[in-house]
Amino acid sequence: MARWRLREIAEPERWTARKLAIATGLAYNTVWGIWTGKSKRADLETLSTLAVVLNVHPRDLIGNGEDTGETEE
Repeated sequence: MARWRLREIAEPERWTARKLAIATGLAYNTVWGIWTGKSKRADLETLSTLAVVLNVHPRDLIGNGEDTGETEE
């Protein structure tokens, strides 16, 4: 299953979910859902908007679901 990589891409650049929501104009709940991995899906427009602000390709925001050593709660 795919997983969101938003947090791992954004945090090293000192972004927070709240700052991304403000910078992108997206709803905080939308960004937070992807940030925390709670969202099951997001449309391409949302991913593209986040990607532009983070200077990455939208596909970079989606991981392949491989084990990263973190445990899910």
